[in-house]
Amino acid sequence: MINSGGITAVEVRNSSVIDFVFPNGFSFFEPYLQYFVRQTLGAGGEAYVSRTSEGTIVGIFLYDDAEKTGTIYTRSKETFDYFYELRPANFLFAELKTEHESEVYDIYTIDFENLAIVHRFSHEISIAEQGDIDEIGQFMASTHPGINRRWVNVAFKEGERCFFVRFGKEIAGLGWLSIVNGIGRLHSLHVKPQFRSIGIGEDILFARLLWLRSKRARSAFSEISRHNSASSRIAAKGRMTPSGTIFQYFKKDPGGKMDRKS
Repeated sequence: MINSGGITAVEVRNSSVIDFVFPNGFSFFEPYLQYFVRQTLGAGGEAYVSRTSEGTIVGIFLYDDAEKTGTIYTRSKETFDYFYELRPANFLFAELKTEHESEVYDIYTIDFENLAIVHRFSHEISIAEQGDIDEIGQFMASTHPGINRRWVNVAFKEGERCFFVRFGKEIAGLGWLSIVNGIGRLHSLHVKPQFRSIGIGEDILFARLLWLRSKRARSAFSEISRHNSASSRIAAKGRMTPSGTIFQYFKKDPGGKMDRKS
């Protein structure tokens, strides 16, 4: 247990010990927070919860030491500052805008109620199975340098789906999705450079949207960097619209140099 300025922070070893009752407006990601904590711990990461002296949750911090990355969920600047310094990190995500240098990500959302999804596919879409885990892991490691390889196995265990397009024996592109509390999350879409501009990313998006619709998801969201114009265009084609923002913070080492990964 850590005490700082009236805020108590406790490391969490099991997501079931958190009551996950938050004050109004705590986070856009509230429906997913228990899932995120469980997934982080499953991949060997760390989770911390901060509370006021009255016991109200004011912050959650998830950290992956393998990747040196983390996410801070809080509306409190004091809590953000504490978690920002708690662990060494290449970068951190948070919904709170602060004075630190950051890159903006838009949260694209879609509501499935009364929405017709129509798309003509150009490529065959596959959904990864258990036997594809090693190949999917290799793809993720090559396209997301520094990724914690344990995450792929945890994602499959937690029921996430990976949709991919194969050209011959090679995976050309893939995208992940999860569904929690009737809400889908689309993430980690990546198409290899040599296979871009032929509709693979769009096909993978619509395949995931149709799958979520078939599972009676109410809505879905995706976090997309404003520098990623290709993914933003694909999301717009899927009738997803920006409805919020998060920020990726790039931390500096003690010498003042920006420790930033592309």
